[in-house]
Amino acid sequence: MRKKDELAIDKIIECAKREFSEKSFEGASMRRVAENAGYTTGMLYGRFADKGELFKAIVSGVADGFISFFTKAQSDFALLTPEDQYKNMHGYVDKKVEEMLGIVYDNFDVFKLIICKSKGSEYEKFVDKLIEIETENTMRFIGELSAAGIKINDVRADLSHMLATAMINGMFEVVEHDFTKADAVKYVKDLQCFFNAGWDSLLGLS
Repeated sequence: MRKKDELAIDKIIECAKREFSEKSFEGASMRRVAENAGYTTGMLYGRFADKGELFKAIVSGVADGFISFFTKAQSDFALLTPEDQYKNMHGYVDKKVEEMLGIVYDNFDVFKLIICKSKGSEYEKFVDKLIEIETENTMRFIGELSAAGIKINDVRADLSHMLATAMINGMFEVVEHDFTKADAVKYVKDLQCFFNAGWDSLLGLS
């Protein structure tokens, strides 16, 4: 049998999810969460120091796991030889994007909070972290191919950052606009097709 305190925390988390979803992080009230959960504010603050800690309890596992997955996908790709990176880049990226989309839809309610309701919290910059990782690894990729003697055009880091911003924000539009998973898969495939062709043109790749 589960302990009473564990059941209380489950109830608090459930009510907090609803509060953040309806009011966003900035508009959420610890008092309302406590009232809706049927507990005193003292009991709530005894378990969560503030709404930032409460929001983190809801989203951190999913958010941190997603960033770890994204970082590992980049580092695994970097372990390939420059020649294999060149040959496999679109197929590898498309597969990883498909897997990331699966993670998003397995945890859609949490991503809705992160993408749409996190302003003012430490997770407000979640997408920015992904953009920085993508930009850094794109520049590494270009540098490694060039150093290996593969003919490739140079791309400025600020342009790479702009394109990463467009791509990653574009992918999360499916969360912003509540796409079904089937529609999201089609949309993201079209998005990847667009960016693959654009990068080929910019880099001068055949």
